[in-house]
Amino acid sequence: MSDKTKKTILITAIIVSVLIVAGIAAFFISGITVYDLDSEEGTELVSEAEEGMSEESSLKETGYEENEYDESGYDDSGYESAGNGDIMTAAYEMIEDGSFGEKTGEALQLMIEGYDEYKKLASEDPERVKEVTPAETVIETENTEYTEEVYTISMGGHQMKYMMEIVGEPDENGLYPLYITLHGGGESSEEENNGQWMAMKDYYRESVDNGIYVATRGMEDVWNLHFLDYSYPMYDRLIEDMVLLKNADPNRVYLMGFSAGGDGVYAIAPRMADRFAAANMSSGHPNDVCLLNISNLPFEIQVGIRDYYSETAMRSIRGAEFEDILNAYRDSYGFGYDHRILVHVPEGHNYNDSYILTDELIEMYDLQDEDPEMLKTHVLKDPSLFAKRAVEENWLGQFLKILKDVGGDPDVQTLSYETPDGFDEKLLSYVTKDLGMEVTTDEDANAVHFVDKYTRNPVPMAFVWDFETRAPERGDTAFYWLKADYSVNKGSVEAVYEEDSNTVSIEDFDGVNGDVTILANPFLMDFDRPLTVETAEGSFTVDLEADSEVIENSIIETGDIFLSWADEVKVSFGE
Repeated sequence: MSDKTKKTILITAIIVSVLIVAGIAAFFISGITVYDLDSEEGTELVSEAEEGMSEESSLKETGYEENEYDESGYDDSGYESAGNGDIMTAAYEMIEDGSFGEKTGEALQLMIEGYDEYKKLASEDPERVKEVTPAETVIETENTEYTEEVYTISMGGHQMKYMMEIVGEPDENGLYPLYITLHGGGESSEEENNGQWMAMKDYYRESVDNGIYVATRGMEDVWNLHFLDYSYPMYDRLIEDMVLLKNADPNRVYLMGFSAGGDGVYAIAPRMADRFAAANMSSGHPNDVCLLNISNLPFEIQVGIRDYYSETAMRSIRGAEFEDILNAYRDSYGFGYDHRILVHVPEGHNYNDSYILTDELIEMYDLQDEDPEMLKTHVLKDPSLFAKRAVEENWLGQFLKILKDVGGDPDVQTLSYETPDGFDEKLLSYVTKDLGMEVTTDEDANAVHFVDKYTRNPVPMAFVWDFETRAPERGDTAFYWLKADYSVNKGSVEAVYEEDSNTVSIEDFDGVNGDVTILANPFLMDFDRPLTVETAEGSFTVDLEADSEVIENSIIETGDIFLSWADEVKVSFGE
């Protein structure tokens, strides 16, 4: 076992020990169509499924392995869960016997003690305790009234409401993965968006075997209800509350959203990429977002081939275009950008991204007489080819013609959201036979199964930071192990740490308009050797010293022991 591997395992053991010892307080399917979460019909079917469904979906292996791209030699495999036993005693023994070096061990110990105190204060904070204490709340939808236990986070005169369920059992260390889900809806009535919220309460939950399942309510009844400027610090607070008070694993926090919730995933993930282990975006629109920041965040995009929404929005094509974009990022930087893009055929806005179709479900929904082939999930083998050909060859016009031939209204909204009898069969045949596009039925499209495969690496050896894709309302100016004031809002950098020489290299792209600061994190960097910093302007060397005040402030700013730091080194790029 290499020194690097031993260090990774030990650091993880220490933190898991702190979490344990400190005692952290706390689609339903019909035919071949998954019903629209943007409709009252979908909400009603969720209620029916709650009454009748008791069998859990079975996992289906896909062979899609995490972090399999490693041409650069960077080891970004993440921190594995530590095993059982008296880990704390063993960890401190290894610090004392010099496994880390005296200064690095001291920095780690100071950070652990600081975070332990932070957790204790959080558990005694009445405001935080209130945020994880439910209130019985009446939720009115368009046709139904529900009484649910609802939690509320209040910040700056705004509120984030959420429902939460702890499913199954914690892992061997007493920790749960955390699933944050965003519902559909958008610019509509409060009652309609409440219906979508109620649907998301169960939508992905049935696929969670063990974990904390959180369904957030959009902040306002507007199109961007999940990513208004003031919402970002509330996501930070939500994650902190779940980690500090509900036993959530900070390295297994997952983000998933459908429709307007998919819009939210597109917006939130790159601005908070260091907070999540993986993300799934279903049926949303990217709204010109740049995904450069997700170099270490595995990202899944799911769309239905005929989900255009409008002739200009082209939701399905915009999603499929990221196949080439993310591959280009990976080729350019030589690491990261793990992703999977699924273009569902022949579906539109709605498809199955939440269940494996088991025999029990087939019987429950009387699907025994359906064509077994049409019950399968079909996705394109080459989403990039679809993105290119669909525009060049005007597939939209052909899709609308087929829709008209089966008696449907040939407009884009109908194409995206409705499924007249016989339409799916004709469209699948047209795509595969007339257009010659290859499909596969071998992919497990379940969003939970995708994200579950990943564990966050909070201190990656390399990452990319785009300063133009940030959320200034957060207040947290750090991103992995760099930070920059929010006035730095142009350009991007690639940051690389080389363990053997204890060197940080930062390459500036497109004219960064200010200073950045290296956050010396003993989970990654060696405090017992000089740290070398290399930029295009030259290089310099600095001795790292753990600073108690820096540690305290970093823990307060991030609320995350893995993202905290013990010393700072400023790097200037000029104007």
